[in-house]
Amino acid sequence: MKNLFLLTIILSTSTSIRAQNVGDSITLKLNKISINSSLVGFAVAIVNKDSIVYAKGFGYANLEAKTPYTINTIQPIASISKTLLGVALMKAQEMGKLNLNDNINDYLPFKIYNPNFPNEKITIQQLANHTSSIIDGDQYDRAYIFKDKIPPFYNNLPDETKQEVKEAVDLFNMNEWMPISDFIENQYSKNGIWYSKENFSNSLPGSTYKYSNMGANIAAYIIDLVSGESYIEFVQKHILDPLQITKSGWPSKNYQPRNVSTLYWYGYPTPEYEQITYGDAGFMTSITDFSKFLITMIQGYNGEDNILKATSYKEMMKDPISSDFRKGIFWSVDLEKIGHSGNDPGVISHAYFLRENGNGIIIFVNTSETENSMSEVRDIYRTLLKHIEQ
Repeated sequence: MKNLFLLTIILSTSTSIRAQNVGDSITLKLNKISINSSLVGFAVAIVNKDSIVYAKGFGYANLEAKTPYTINTIQPIASISKTLLGVALMKAQEMGKLNLNDNINDYLPFKIYNPNFPNEKITIQQLANHTSSIIDGDQYDRAYIFKDKIPPFYNNLPDETKQEVKEAVDLFNMNEWMPISDFIENQYSKNGIWYSKENFSNSLPGSTYKYSNMGANIAAYIIDLVSGESYIEFVQKHILDPLQITKSGWPSKNYQPRNVSTLYWYGYPTPEYEQITYGDAGFMTSITDFSKFLITMIQGYNGEDNILKATSYKEMMKDPISSDFRKGIFWSVDLEKIGHSGNDPGVISHAYFLRENGNGIIIFVNTSETENSMSEVRDIYRTLLKHIEQ
């Protein structure tokens, strides 16, 4: 018995040492990327169905103040926000508030249809798998509302980039807040001031994949309408609160985040911004908080009932009908992994788990649109992927 006890201690210690060695190896590699890259700051996590296996921050949340980026640093995560929308839709369907096969015009206070196919209905399901034929028009960038004017940093950029960035900055600096209902109606209802046939594709609804941020926003607005509360309140009540995710949300009077990272766009610090839209992006969180969410999703994919029924997870993360479609219910699904990525001014983000072994990766970066930022983030992803594939 004594020898068995000693053997148990030895095996436990050996496992602990191996885990520490793996963590040290990852840290060493990511430190090297951080030091040699254009990325101001980032944090990463490796998770499985039970817990966080590895999590660490690198670089700075604020370069000017030398504030370290940690696993508790808060930042927007761009389009990964859509994964919350997928869960919210499934919860609303479980509650009998809607059905994914419903016509969106069964709920909207104004009519939306593709003028190229006026008799064809657009369904919530089609919004969710990006086959609705609703596309992001020229007015989509009006959704970004910056708290302060963006300075003319574009004057320091190369000539081939300067004019394009100036036009974006000028638009951002003129944007004005409006309700999400107006933002949608103005683009996609015939009475809207920005309505155009160009806001719809030439494909029959349900037939062709075309990524659509505004499709996501229409879906979130429908949750507003069917739930009797705001989409943000719905997510808080049915997702964040049950998972004890306490420091995340969309900026509002009820959520004023602390420990927020500065965002660096084209290498320059950018004023804080919010978005009129909330279904497609804008969720603010940390590696620590979001890990709780992704762990829960992995458990659900593996057949566990938690904040959703196991059958809802199966529907939400089902294989697309063809490789051309790419999405389940707002979740990217391919043969190897399930999750989402995101990109907004000053933000690059990834959150995926492997279908085979259930190990997941989360990466939040506070820098975008530098010359090498995308390839540098890919290096981070590949570094982590090597360890979760084992």
